[in-house]
Amino acid sequence: MTIVSRSLVAFAILQGLLLAAPRLLSAPTTGITADACMACATGCDLKACHLMAVELAKPRDFDRAIAIEEVVLGRDPGNAEVAAALAKMYETGRKDVVNALRLYHEALGASPGYPPALLGLGTLMRDRGEMLIAQRYFERGARENPAQPLFKVRLAEVLIETGKPDQAQPILEQIVSGWPDSGEAETARKMMSRTAIARQ
Repeated sequence: MTIVSRSLVAFAILQGLLLAAPRLLSAPTTGITADACMACATGCDLKACHLMAVELAKPRDFDRAIAIEEVVLGRDPGNAEVAAALAKMYETGRKDVVNALRLYHEALGASPGYPPALLGLGTLMRDRGEMLIAQRYFERGARENPAQPLFKVRLAEVLIETGKPDQAQPILEQIVSGWPDSGEAETARKMMSRTAIARQ
């Protein structure tokens, strides 16, 4: 699995969009606590603290998760993974769109084209009804990450929602033919069926 794939999977776990991967988030084996991460000054394990924050966000303990991620990002300001995860926590937990946008862009600044940041920005814009902007983020994600069908699925969804099913159709067909046994292909098949029914 590539770094990009792992990043997308971790981000999707945080969003609750894909299956959880608890083996990647086994903070308890490190012996670190949330309080230790929040009080971290210089000598704590930043990766373990980041994973602790992600774990805390899953049951919606956003206040502690955000506090920890703020500490980690302050110590490691160029970490795109932490910035994107913190953006999602602000967006989901506090409904703080301003900080979410700032942090997603910070992640892109640290790692241009970072897939979880593009996915997060596209999703945030779609959820706010900014469909053209969402389309651009998903198009960019699909272009820069051709091996990640999730961007294509999101792009097709936006195209269908904005009354462009004819533009979505070839994208959906590409997903089904390129990743036939994936969850994205199953989603694409359902969308193709719905759009075909709508045309009748």
